[in-house]
Amino acid sequence: QQADDTFIGLSSSGGAPTEPAADYDTSIALVCSILERMQIPYVERSVKAWAAQACSTFAHSRDKANIMTAARVRFVVQWVLRCLSELAIRGMPDFFDRAFLEGFDHGTQISESGIQLSGAVAHGVYGNIWLHAKDKSTLKSAQPSPRANAFVASAARAFREGRTREFATQSSLLGLREFPKSEYVVCSISKTLCKLPPDLMSRRIRFLIEMDPIPYVLPLRDAYEDYEHIHLVYDSLSPNALCIIDKVFEDMHSTEGDESEDRGFSERTVQQIIWRLLTATKEAHSRGLVHGALRMGCCYLNGAESLDTLQILEFGLADLFETPAATPPAALLTPLETERTDPVPQYRRDLQCIAEITYLLLMSQPIASLNSTAEELAQRSRRGTACFDFAARRSTTENAKAFVVDILRPTAFKKASKIQACHEVAVHMNHRWFYPDPGSVGAMTELYDMVMMRRYDTWRNTLRLRTNFFKILADHMSLYRIAQLWDTLTVLADGNPKVSWSTMVPEIFKHCPVLHLLQKVNKAFGESEDAAVIPIRETHRSMEAWRRKRVREVIWQVFSRAKAYNGTMSAEACADGLTSKVLHVWSRPLRVIDVLLPTLAGESSRRVTELIGLCKTVGFLELLTRMDASDVAPAR
Repeated sequence: QQADDTFIGLSSSGGAPTEPAADYDTSIALVCSILERMQIPYVERSVKAWAAQACSTFAHSRDKANIMTAARVRFVVQWVLRCLSELAIRGMPDFFDRAFLEGFDHGTQISESGIQLSGAVAHGVYGNIWLHAKDKSTLKSAQPSPRANAFVASAARAFREGRTREFATQSSLLGLREFPKSEYVVCSISKTLCKLPPDLMSRRIRFLIEMDPIPYVLPLRDAYEDYEHIHLVYDSLSPNALCIIDKVFEDMHSTEGDESEDRGFSERTVQQIIWRLLTATKEAHSRGLVHGALRMGCCYLNGAESLDTLQILEFGLADLFETPAATPPAALLTPLETERTDPVPQYRRDLQCIAEITYLLLMSQPIASLNSTAEELAQRSRRGTACFDFAARRSTTENAKAFVVDILRPTAFKKASKIQACHEVAVHMNHRWFYPDPGSVGAMTELYDMVMMRRYDTWRNTLRLRTNFFKILADHMSLYRIAQLWDTLTVLADGNPKVSWSTMVPEIFKHCPVLHLLQKVNKAFGESEDAAVIPIRETHRSMEAWRRKRVREVIWQVFSRAKAYNGTMSAEACADGLTSKVLHVWSRPLRVIDVLLPTLAGESSRRVTELIGLCKTVGFLELLTRMDASDVAPAR
């Protein structure tokens, strides 16, 4: 009513009879005033973030955001109220005891989907990505006719080769809504990361499912849930799909002993990759959509010989889920944890990610040190600078350097323009780098030399070694031991925000005898073991996050293996699950109980009995709160 009264006052100023509207800042003040009159306690920063997210669903530009009608203000107020009520039940059992997916025309439990989560798995930004999850229901379907088989084979061939138009034609001739698949890509994300209440999140997921395809983006097909996760089901990748990180590695080394012109890696190849990323981003931004966490690790090629088979994963998840602390280390240096106050989608974040990828591919090294602190990365992001002072890569064209710098340039230092942020990608696609003069073509096609290959190999190996380092400690150290370790290292650092590998390893060995495992990852933070390059605060935070992630996953393994997707199982089945082998080996083969209680491996049988007690049934949250992954208290 207050919103209606306010806008009636605006409309009484005279003039042509138009729908009254206020600017965005006035509307936010009105939302806060409404909450105060309703006597609802709130944190202003949180309300502004929720209001900005609500506004970004209908305002693709700042000009549109400043046209806040009474209906739009009511929409924002309702959005904020839902988020406030959601915040009130977080951390309570009631948070999980409900359906998160609403409005679907089928059952949303993962047990009803026929999908088996097994096979190759990759660590995504928001959760685990099952690259080839099996669909058991297709194995039970009736065999099609020979004519149908011919059309299916033709459509499958067109799909694998990226010929989407021919694929659609063959599918329609067969009378199929889509090609029946026996595999899917499934992204499993913990419900604790959900940004929105179930009704708002479900509406957004259904929109992503029903929207027209975006070029080079792997389409979202369906969604399911269990007690712990939201499972987003995407189209399948080909059996030979290759991550673009490995594709670049193979292309760089393909010149060894082979003088073929179509071999090797050059700036021209970088240009072709970035053009496709910009094509996808341009279409998404024109619809008010963003990826939010674009990185090399979420880009796959269905066919290694053609960049046109590019498929981008994890699209649009930044608007649905919080960024967890346990993200793939050093995979993305652009800060993802930004305070949301802008009422339009975060277009600039996508452009920063593209600039980071471009720099990495041009220079074979990351845009910032992988050992940077969070403050250093945030400062670099604000400044929008990139250093190209690298003598070994003199052949990088000036146009390529200018392209990266132009994208990174902060908004405050750009020329005033009437072009809205949602159309800025189109401007960058008209950059002179993509339309080179004949004199620079030779430099763009020059193959990378051995120095560039080694630098890229170093970056690629660092990602793998650092991930394995956190996995080793997550398997063998409780949160209590991790806290002790970093308290000691902070003292030894004597005011320095960073420590050396040679200082850290002996302290780790005092808490867990894994020296033989650490020797395999001794280059995770650089070649020199004596250089103080390991940031204390960031590494401590990552170690704790990976430990929490590991404990939650192995506990859920106990329930999922027994098909207890509702989060409750018998005590006998729970005891069997706790003493079973961990399905996904992180450091070495272990039992579930050995991961949960790493310092009491010799007493595991007794501790299993203590954990379960005399209960006849055991709940997932009940078991989790007794472990150190709980936010209640770390276990020793």
